[in-house]
Amino acid sequence: MSRPETAGANGRAGQPVPGRLSVPQQASPADRTAQQNAELAEELAQERHVAIELQRAILPLHDDPFDLPGLRAVVRYLPASKAGRVGGDWYITAEMPSGLVLIAIGDVAGHGLAAAAGMARLRGALAGLAITGAAPDRLVSWLNDLVRHVAPEHTASVAAGYFDPATRKLTWAQAGHLPLVLVRGGWATMLDSPEGVLLGAGTGCYSATSAQLDAGDLLLLYSDGLVERRGQSLDDGLAGLASAAHGSGDPEQTVTAILDALRSAEPEDDTCLVALQVL
Repeated sequence: MSRPETAGANGRAGQPVPGRLSVPQQASPADRTAQQNAELAEELAQERHVAIELQRAILPLHDDPFDLPGLRAVVRYLPASKAGRVGGDWYITAEMPSGLVLIAIGDVAGHGLAAAAGMARLRGALAGLAITGAAPDRLVSWLNDLVRHVAPEHTASVAAGYFDPATRKLTWAQAGHLPLVLVRGGWATMLDSPEGVLLGAGTGCYSATSAQLDAGDLLLLYSDGLVERRGQSLDDGLAGLASAAHGSGDPEQTVTAILDALRSAEPEDDTCLVALQVL
C-alpha cells in the first residue's frame, strides 16, 4: 500500500498554502520608468496624429499642378522628420469674388498641436477677412490684432496679397516673413519686402507694395524650413534658394530642383513651398 502524500513547507507546487496571503511584487524603479516612457511616447504619438489630421483637414495638398485665374500653381508640403515635430506652416491660393487671386503663406512659431491649432486660426481668419476686399496691409494688420488679443501665446510670420489676372499685378504685405522670390528669364531675385513686424511682436505699422509680373514669370513663396539650417546663416540659405531656382521657369521642374538642392535628410521643421507661374 502506498503512503498518502504530504505537503511540504511550501505546499504542492503551483498551489498556495492555506492561510498564507499572496503579496504582489512591487514594480522596480526601472519598470516604472519604462512604463512612464511608454505612456509619454503614446501621448506624443497621439498628439502628432491629431496635429497631422488637423493640418490635412485645413490645408489642401495637391500632388499635381492646378490652375487659378492667370496662374498655374505647384505646392509641396514636407513635414519634419522628428516625431512630434508637426509645425504651423500654411498657405492659401484662392479666387476672390472680385476676380483677384488671394495668395498667402505663413508660419506659426512652435511645433505640435498648439502650432497646428494656431495655423488653423490664422489661415481661417485671413480667408474670411479677404472676402471684404481689404488691402493686403490692412489684412496683415488685422491678423496682428488677432494674434495679440486673441492668441497671445503665438507669434507668426505671414506674406499675403492679391494677384490681378487682368493686369498681372501683384500687391502684397508681410509680417516678419522671408522675401518672395521672382524667377524671370532664368534668373532668380528676391523681391524687396514691404515694412512689417512679426505677428504678435508689437503694434508696428504694415505697408503694402506692388510688382508688375509678366507672362512666364515664376513667383516662389516658402516657409523658413526651406532655407534655415543649424550652423548655416540665413543669407547662405537664401543664396542657395536663388541658385537652385535659377534656370527653369517651369514650376514643377523648379520645385523639384529646389527641394533636391535644399531638402535636409533630417529636417527639424516643416517646409511649405508654393510656385506660381504667370500665364
